[in-house]
Amino acid sequence: MFFPLAAPIVNAALARTADPEVALAAYAVGRGLSNALVSPLFSLRQVTTALARDQRILATIRRWSALLAVGATGILFAVFLPTVYRLVVPGLMGIPERIAAVAWPVLGVLALSPLMVVGRGYYQGVLVRYDRSGPIGTGALLYVLGTALLLVLGTAFTSIEGALLAALALLGGQVLYMAVVWPPCRQVIRRLVPAQDRDLRPDQLGGRYLLGFYWPLALATVLLSLSEPLLQAGMARLPQAGLALAAYPVCTALSWLAGVPLWNAQQLAIAQIRDRPSFVAVRRFILSASLVLTGAMLLMALPPLSGWIFGGLMGLSGPIEELALLGFRLLVPMPLLMGGRSLYHGVLISQDATLHARTGALVRVTVLVLGLGGGVYGGGMHGLVVALVASQASALAELVYLHLRVRGFAVVSG
Repeated sequence: MFFPLAAPIVNAALARTADPEVALAAYAVGRGLSNALVSPLFSLRQVTTALARDQRILATIRRWSALLAVGATGILFAVFLPTVYRLVVPGLMGIPERIAAVAWPVLGVLALSPLMVVGRGYYQGVLVRYDRSGPIGTGALLYVLGTALLLVLGTAFTSIEGALLAALALLGGQVLYMAVVWPPCRQVIRRLVPAQDRDLRPDQLGGRYLLGFYWPLALATVLLSLSEPLLQAGMARLPQAGLALAAYPVCTALSWLAGVPLWNAQQLAIAQIRDRPSFVAVRRFILSASLVLTGAMLLMALPPLSGWIFGGLMGLSGPIEELALLGFRLLVPMPLLMGGRSLYHGVLISQDATLHARTGALVRVTVLVLGLGGGVYGGGMHGLVVALVASQASALAELVYLHLRVRGFAVVSG
């Protein structure tokens, strides 16, 4: 939960800038673009957790992870070029010019994020695989504290624009996290990872097998991350675009506080599900956690707690506060949807059936585009409401598809 906690901290800082609407919206645009372009790297964490069985396959994972990180960094810097950026952001996405201008340097800083994502995924995957996850929590705590400290110092002693300062602070926090988890990961690799797992077939040690396992997960993550620019483009084409773009990152960042523990439950499912009893145990745990976190979101959405969180803690006021609270209430079911997705993805990965994850993501994006298109051309609702209703409906559609595909596996049906 420490990683998503940084987002509300950043939003609280941006809400206290001279022009909070522009700062919040610009940061969300830069972050959404970078996430969409580096999202293939997110799945390396699951791949490492599932496949880190000996030193030989770890060497293959490291090599391909480095290649993918360099490629993603190059793509981000290409989009950062002024000509390309103007074509994509004000042009294709329709983002208002004053917001796009502030988001441009934010994207430049976030172009370095592939290196952080790859390192984090690799270290975390190894530590989880070999039951040494403690340093992950310690590193994440220092990440959020470091990010907050850099925000405070930057605000007090520099004149850096708020959205750019937020991107720099998050980058510094990630560097601190990497410094914490690197030494214990090296120890695990030296002491616990066997030099050779005799159960591995020769074909499983090459890049072809790794990429065949990885690419459906990467495509699924890409499609999921593309929802951010799609949602922003939809909101930009509806009335009060700036207000919707500013409120959106606030309500989604708070909802991720509940959602991310369930997102990481995917690694738990990968590492633990081996047969019907283990599936039942993991399912019970994830469902219980989903219900608890959904209940916590419901409490946060009710007055007077909601007024203190969005007004006092986040520093919002007026229409932005009202709209962000409305959006958060629409997102209350999100933990249940994310918990189910993590459980089913864990089953698919543990059973080497990652192609179904890709198809589920295609179903999700299709429903999202249809929902956004209907809202944009039908009119009558606020842009944020259109975006969040379409987002929740698409997540439900993906969950239904995954359920239908997974129920035939032996570990599920027995």
